[in-house]
This record gives sequence, C-alpha cells and structure tokens, in this order.
Amino acid sequence: MSMDRPRVRTWRRTLHALAPIGRARAVRLRVDTGPLAPAVLRRPRQGQLGDCWVMAALLAVHETAPERLRAMLEEDADGGVLVQLPTVAEPIRVERRYPVDEQGRWLHGRRDGANPGWVGALEKAIAQHVAGGYRFLQSGFGRFGLEVLTGQRVRSMLRLPSAQEIISWRGEQRAIFASTHPLSPLVASPVGPLPRNHVFAVVGADPRSGHVHLRNPGRPGEVLVLDAVRFRRGFLSVDISAPLR
Repeated sequence: MSMDRPRVRTWRRTLHALAPIGRARAVRLRVDTGPLAPAVLRRPRQGQLGDCWVMAALLAVHETAPERLRAMLEEDADGGVLVQLPTVAEPIRVERRYPVDEQGRWLHGRRDGANPGWVGALEKAIAQHVAGGYRFLQSGFGRFGLEVLTGQRVRSMLRLPSAQEIISWRGEQRAIFASTHPLSPLVASPVGPLPRNHVFAVVGADPRSGHVHLRNPGRPGEVLVLDAVRFRRGFLSVDISAPLR
C-alpha cells in the first residue's frame, strides 16, 4: 500500500519542527567503494546522526524481512544507487559519497563493522525524500521510518505488550520497535542506563521469564534483555508493522 503525498508532507513539517542543530560535523565526502548489498546483509548501525527513528526501522525490517531492503536497491552504470522506496513512484538516485571526519571515518549509518553499503544508500535516500537533508533526520517519530520503508500504516501503542504478545507478533513476521522517554536514563539495564528518547528494535521475548529482547541501532550486534518491569518503566510506546512476509 502506497503512502499519499499529504502524508509525506506531514512527515517533512514534523521533522523540520523537531530538527536540532546538527551534531555530526563532516570535513569532506568520501566515495564508498565497498560492497553495496552482499549475499548476507550485515545489520545496520547508527552513526553520529540522531536518526534512531530511521535506523531502528531499518534494523527492525532487517530482523524480519531483509529481502525487502535488498529489493529497494539497484546499482546504476555510473556507480550510484537507485533506491525504490515503497512510498515513492520513481526511484531516488543517490551517489555513494558520504560524510567523513578528519580521519576519514564514516560519520553516518553503515553496515555494522563495515562500509556504508546498503545502509548508507537507504539512509541518504530517505534524507533526500522525507527530510530534504541529513540535518532533518536528527529527530523524528519511529513509526515514520517504518512507514516509509514498508509503505504501510503502522500501529502505535502506549500500552506496552507482554512477552506473549511480542512472541505472537514476531511469529506473524511483524517488525516491532519501542521508544524510550526523557526519564529512561533512571532505569538501569545490563549495559547501563537506558538512553533517553531513543528507539530500539524489539526482536523477541522469553515466554517463561517474560523478558523482552531488544537491539539498539547504535550497538546492533548485542541483544539487550530486560525484565518486564524495566521494560515498562523504560519505554513509552511500541510501533508494530503489518506482516512483512
């Protein structure tokens, strides 16, 4: 299901209203000559942009139906990438030139432990289409990212789900993520206080203990396990996609 243009304009107005002063300062652009989308897609990793609403959406879709992400990408003859977002009639062409710091390190989204690849291309295309530039990706609501990647309406819930509900949704091949709130740093986790106003992909749950399993787009290789009490205290809402397979 395609999203209509008024919906996209609403996203843009919201992002422009929320956008803070940019945190990542680039000194130049560097051409990404590494793999774009190899046979095995590494998880997306958030860079210095505060665009967890985009990166958590990429991570949630990657955990559920990575073939959807690969299908959006096509390399063109000039070395760029054509990105076909479900919400856009025509492909968006992006150059594989991304911001780096003085040491040449990638500043924005990338494949975990590797080059920007497919992650950088999708992040750049979303920036061009929805936000008009990287700066306006710095704040946003999680469901926007999931809607632009799937072309579907996303269900948002303030009542946090139980472990059994999460297991049921994951069994239906739904992408899920959860958002923290301003007081979340008061809640301890195995890796320290939870970050405020941040979005995590929800990847599963334990039916016996009730623990919830999450992945942070800033540390996608680790699974954060929280008991039901900490999950309720540390998170404000969850967003759930339609079945992706």
